[in-house]
Amino acid sequence: MRSNEMKGKRIRFVVSFLTALGTFLLLSHINLTPRAGGEENQCFTCHTSARKLIKITREIESLKKAKPVATVKSEGEG
Repeated sequence: MRSNEMKGKRIRFVVSFLTALGTFLLLSHINLTPRAGGEENQCFTCHTSARKLIKITREIESLKKAKPVATVKSEGEG
């Protein structure tokens, strides 16, 4: 009886080891960097860099505060 218990433990150990090894090998070959068509994703680039995110936010705010340019059609009317 004891021999069967040892055999079962050994089989469970080997199966667990092979599962862990397979998982490690599989995950080590996966590229986790987000890419779109071989190029870096612009959203990912900016939103993971605080400096770039602050710069873009300031640019957007300055565009919001800029006065609209009068068109030729609206000159002299009203």
